[in-house]
Amino acid sequence: MRALARDYIFKKIYVDLFDDNQVGEIVDSVQYDSITLQNDKDYINCVFDLYVKNKESVEKKINDLLVDYIPERVFKIDRAILSLAIVELLYYKKTPQAVVINEAVELAKKYGTDKSYSFVNGLLKRVIEGK
Repeated sequence: MRALARDYIFKKIYVDLFDDNQVGEIVDSVQYDSITLQNDKDYINCVFDLYVKNKESVEKKINDLLVDYIPERVFKIDRAILSLAIVELLYYKKTPQAVVINEAVELAKKYGTDKSYSFVNGLLKRVIEGK
């Protein structure tokens, strides 16, 4: 199930935002082993590699989407969710846009604040609209 794989990638990106390799190793060893399908592992490796290769442009895209909002004030959880979704929308392009947005909203509901899901949803709709 891709939701588990996507959850794992979100956590790797979140850890990457803090640049803490020790925490990253813990996330790797605990959750990666629970993903049993090779297809999901390939998806994880591909999407995370795309994130690493395009991190600067993803960050710029997020910052460009923010209207009347200071980029540094975006919660790291929301930023990690947005980063994952933007990578899927702009670089991976194999997942339907509606699925990417829905999964991002679900991650925001699970890990973010009460307002995270609407914030994430609004910004991702702007990505699809090309703004």
